[in-house]
Amino acid sequence: MRKRRYCSLPAKKNLKYCGEHLTADPNNEGAKDAPKRVPCPYDSSHTVFEKDLERHMQKRCNARPKEQPACYSLNVNCTLPLSAEELEFQQNIFSHQKMHVQPWLARVQLQKLSREDLDSIINKVLAAYEVHVPDIPKEKLSHPSAEKKRPYISNTKHLDQLSSLLGHMEKNGMLNDKIACFVEFGAGKGEFSAFVKRALQEENGEATYLLIDRKSVRNKADQTLLGHSEKKSRVQRQLIDIKDLVLSKVECIADNNKKMIAMSKHLCGCATDISLKCLMNYVEEEKAKQNSEPIAGIIIALCCHQICRYEMYPNQEYLKSIDMSKTEFERMCKMTSWGTCGSRDADKKNSLQSEQEEDEHANNINDEDDNTDVTANHYSGRDIAERKSIGLKCKRVLDIGRLKYLQSFGFDAQLVYYVDPETSLENCALIATPKDRA
Repeated sequence: MRKRRYCSLPAKKNLKYCGEHLTADPNNEGAKDAPKRVPCPYDSSHTVFEKDLERHMQKRCNARPKEQPACYSLNVNCTLPLSAEELEFQQNIFSHQKMHVQPWLARVQLQKLSREDLDSIINKVLAAYEVHVPDIPKEKLSHPSAEKKRPYISNTKHLDQLSSLLGHMEKNGMLNDKIACFVEFGAGKGEFSAFVKRALQEENGEATYLLIDRKSVRNKADQTLLGHSEKKSRVQRQLIDIKDLVLSKVECIADNNKKMIAMSKHLCGCATDISLKCLMNYVEEEKAKQNSEPIAGIIIALCCHQICRYEMYPNQEYLKSIDMSKTEFERMCKMTSWGTCGSRDADKKNSLQSEQEEDEHANNINDEDDNTDVTANHYSGRDIAERKSIGLKCKRVLDIGRLKYLQSFGFDAQLVYYVDPETSLENCALIATPKDRA
C-alpha cells in the first residue's frame, strides 16, 4: 500500500495472499492449514511465521536491539527528567525512522485556547524579545571552495547555505586548524563535513571527522572524507540519538586530544538543545582534566523550533527570568510555526513544500493553520503579517536562551542571518567561539 503497487511475491495455490501479506486477509481465506504469520515485534513493517518468531528475533531480524556503544547513556543530555509517557514512547526504536507524531506535541492546540490565554503568551514573548534580543546582523558570506561547484548546480539553495556557513567558519577561525576534530551533529549524508574538508584543503589525513546521526542513510560522504592520499583522514560515523551521547567516550575523541569544531546544517528543534547540552557536558569534563579550551568553535543553522521540548531546553533559568512556564513554553514553540508558514497561495506553498522536502525535515512541521483562513477570521485575531512577525520573535526568544547558555560556559556567542529568507525561511545560525579568541 505504501508504494501503491501490487506485491510481486507469488501466493500459494490455496491462498489469496503471499506469505508476507497473509496478515492482510482478515478471514484467512484458504489458509486454514497454513502456518500463522504475525508482525515482527521489533518492526511491524514486516511479518514472520509464528513458528519461526523466536529464531527471527534472536538471530535474523535486522531491527533487533543491538548492544549499546560505550558512549551511550540514556537521556544524559536532557536537562530535566522525561515523563513516563515519553520514556515509553522511546521504547519504540522505529518511532523516529517512521517520524511518528509525538503525542505530547500533537496535544498543543493553539486554536482551542481562549483569546486571553493566547494574548498572554504573545505579550510575554514580545516583552522578552524587547529586553533580551539584540539587533541580529544579516551577513551572507561565501567560500571559494564551495563556489567552485556553482556552475555545475542548477538548484543552488543548499550551496548558498553551505557556502555562507563555511564563510562564517573561516571568519571565526574554525578553518585554521587542519588537525582538528570536526563533529557534525545530525550529519545525514555528511555533506557539510565534505564541504569542510574541501575548504580545509586537507589532503594528507590530518583532520578527524565524527558524523553523528540516529539512523543510517544512503549515499554517504564517508569515502570522500577519507580522502585519496595514502594517509587517510579518520572518519567515524556514530549511530546514536544525541540525547544519549557522551562525547568524551566516542572512540575517535577519546583516542586523541584534538580541538573540536561542532557544526550542523539545520538541526531540528530539540536536537539543537540536546547537542548544546552534550557539548557543554564535554566542556565540563575536559575542564576537570585541566583542558581549558576543548571546543574551538560551534556553528549550527537553526530550524524547526515548533518541536522543542521543555525538558530538553538547556537554559531553564532563562525561562524563569521571562516568566515562561512549561505549558506556555510548549505553546510558544507551537507558535513559532507562524514565522515560517507563509501565505497559502499556491506558489508560496509549493515553494515551501519543496524547501521542506529538500531539507529532509518536512515531517517536523506541524502547522495547525493549514485549513484556516489566513487573511481574516483567524483564531488569534491577527492577520498573516502580524502572525509571521510574532512567530519569528518566538524563534529568536528561544535562540537567545541558547546563546546565553553558551555564554555561561565562557563562549562568545552570536546569532546571524546567514542567508536571505528567499533562500531559506530558516536562515538564522548560532555561532560561538571561546572568549579569549575574540
